[in-house]
Amino acid sequence: MTQINVSLGSFWHVSFDPSLRVRVEVAMRNVRSLATAVVATLLLVLARPGGVSASPQRFDCVLTDTADQLGSESRPVAVVFDDDAKTLSAQDGDRNYSFGNVSISNIAISGDVDDVGLGIDRSSSGIVWQQYRPNKTVIEFGQCRRTNLPAAAAMH
Repeated sequence: MTQINVSLGSFWHVSFDPSLRVRVEVAMRNVRSLATAVVATLLLVLARPGGVSASPQRFDCVLTDTADQLGSESRPVAVVFDDDAKTLSAQDGDRNYSFGNVSISNIAISGDVDDVGLGIDRSSSGIVWQQYRPNKTVIEFGQCRRTNLPAAAAMH
C-alpha cells in the first residue's frame, strides 16, 4: 500500500492513502501550546471589565464653581480610583479621604465618607463635590483630567 505524506508546518500532518481516505493528525504538543495560549488570553480578557487593565487611575481636578456662585473657586482635588478593587480616595489640600459606598462604572464614579460626597461623570470628566454641614449642603463643581499614576503612588 502506497502512502503520500504532506506536512503543513508543525501543526498539521496530512496523510493520503490509495483509497483516498484522508487522515489528519495534529501534533499534540502544538495543540496543547495553542490551547494554553488561547485559554490564557481569554482569561486575561474576561477577568477585566472591557478587557482593559484597570489598575489604579488618577484624576487631577479643579473645583471652579459652587451652586451659589459660578467661578467662585479654584481649588485642586486629586482623585484616585481602582476599578478592580472598587476603591476611591481623594486629596483635598492637606485632607485625605478614603470613600465608602463606592460605585464605579463606565459612566460614573461615586462614593462618600463622613460629611463628603464625590461624583465624577466619566464621559465629560466633570466632578461634583458635596460637603454636608449643619443646616447647609455646599455643592461644588469642576473639571478633571486623567493623569498617569505610577504604581507606587496610589493613595489608599
